[in-house]
Amino acid sequence: MSEDEMLNNSNEINEIVVSNLIGGELSLEKVTDDKLEADKKYKEIFVSDLSLMMGNVSQTALQVANQGMTLAQIAKQAPNGLFTATSNPANMSKFANGTTSTMVRDASGSLVEHAGFADVGLSASVNPAIILSAGMQVMSAVSGTYYLHEINAQIKGMDAKLEKLLNFHHDTNIGRLIAARKGLSEIANREFVDTTDLFAIRNYKTNADEIHEEYTYRLKRDESKLNLEINSKVEEEKLRDINFTMTIAFEASKLSLFAELIEIGTRMKIGGQIENIVGLTRQLKQNYTKSFYHNIDLEVEKVYSMLQQRSSNELVDKKKKYEKSLEKLTDVHIHNGWGILAEFGINTIVAVKSKSDVNKVKEKVVLENNNLRTVKKGMKQNKESDGIDKIIDKVVELPYKEAKILYVPSKNNKQRVFVPI
Repeated sequence: MSEDEMLNNSNEINEIVVSNLIGGELSLEKVTDDKLEADKKYKEIFVSDLSLMMGNVSQTALQVANQGMTLAQIAKQAPNGLFTATSNPANMSKFANGTTSTMVRDASGSLVEHAGFADVGLSASVNPAIILSAGMQVMSAVSGTYYLHEINAQIKGMDAKLEKLLNFHHDTNIGRLIAARKGLSEIANREFVDTTDLFAIRNYKTNADEIHEEYTYRLKRDESKLNLEINSKVEEEKLRDINFTMTIAFEASKLSLFAELIEIGTRMKIGGQIENIVGLTRQLKQNYTKSFYHNIDLEVEKVYSMLQQRSSNELVDKKKKYEKSLEKLTDVHIHNGWGILAEFGINTIVAVKSKSDVNKVKEKVVLENNNLRTVKKGMKQNKESDGIDKIIDKVVELPYKEAKILYVPSKNNKQRVFVPI
């Protein structure tokens, strides 16, 4: 049955089902009169005929109407019926290319007489799946743009945090992170993007990953030779170095995740890349779960647990020495002359020194515990202000987020599709 013949029987048609050879199926149900009173508005999507025929709709080939219309308003312009389908970008990608078959059913679910199956090719005039896919792509691009703005608002906050770290004289690496941050922000703000931007995003991510690896290596190297002096100034300086190293690794890990998010949003704006986006969102979720950024509490605990274990062992050792010095003080020896006084004096000095060593180690333990609480609190506040975990949760679901789109079949080969505002 041709589309014109199908439309002649439009009053009998309750459902249009489009299927393809790889198991994809899309059901478009007729919007009944009782649903037309809904207040929700939709905007029409305009796609060039050439893009539809090629099955590849780019960001420049899509236009969206300025004004929204209600279902009732659209229905007045749809004499052949108004149909709606619920799907997601990942599912719609199955219909972008290849041969599809169309069948129609009436209200009872039976095939309309003489409707049968009509094998159709890529012609947009007889394949509603292609133009519906274009509409879904618009929604995907809108979602990508929305999250790019949200990501960009969060990523800008990195500059102030990074500039505070310049006092530690790691200007080159911090400068590279700031430059990457600004470059990613510029891409996120562009109205039109292309593959050149994708290469730039990957380069910025590589820079962030290299810096992250350098500072996590420094952290492991410092862990292996941590033997803090019993000197409060030296201890504080070494703890500051450790905290700084963790902070740089944390910020670099965060920027790498931002780069992944921006690449996904950019690909959504470019269009026609849903398979890549599905793979990238899956990879993002895995990378986030394993990231230094996400596991910062565990990373901090790991570093400080080694410090605390060494300090604990040192405290036990100093206490034992102090106890032995006390035993010598109470150990009475019989000496002639002044010998006993000299021995007592020496043992007293040793005991006082041992007691001082115990107190210094205790001070070190307190310093480490205070630093641990401060660092954990600071990192927690940093993560809360970023909000990156919530953005990632939303972005990884975008390829599978279902939405309703409207389809208006037409006899004049100008099929129309509307997406919700």
